[in-house]
Amino acid sequence: MANTAIEIPFYVAKDGSPLTGAAAEMNFESLKTVSGTDEIGSAPSISEIGGGWYKFSVAYGTAPFDSGDLVGVIDADKNGNNNLASAERYIPVEARLDFYGLLRSVYKMTQDKLTGDMEIKDSTGNTILKLDITDSDSEVIREPVAE
Repeated sequence: MANTAIEIPFYVAKDGSPLTGAAAEMNFESLKTVSGTDEIGSAPSISEIGGGWYKFSVAYGTAPFDSGDLVGVIDADKNGNNNLASAERYIPVEARLDFYGLLRSVYKMTQDKLTGDMEIKDSTGNTILKLDITDSDSEVIREPVAE
């Protein structure tokens, strides 16, 4: 079971009004893990939601979200066709593992009493994130895994 993709929304304006129909003009200017690993080669595609809102999707355990939390900048006007000011053109974004953790507030979570392994499930009972716990002599380590 792979972890389910999460959608990261962001808003783009032109002169204070929603910019629409511009997904083809957008790409990642940069995308890195917080430890500095460049992930631009596996940057996700961007699509329009509507009303100036756009999104991209990532799933923990799959590129580019396979080496930790991500930070990046989206260029909302890569060819300059929309004539966006710099403050509107460059959109900082992030994808963090704890975004999945927020789902614990609204989705069912189960934890194995013997191993400590946790699963977050969607409203239909399908597992969307599994956190396995590895026990060693000196510590308990909680590591997210993709199966």
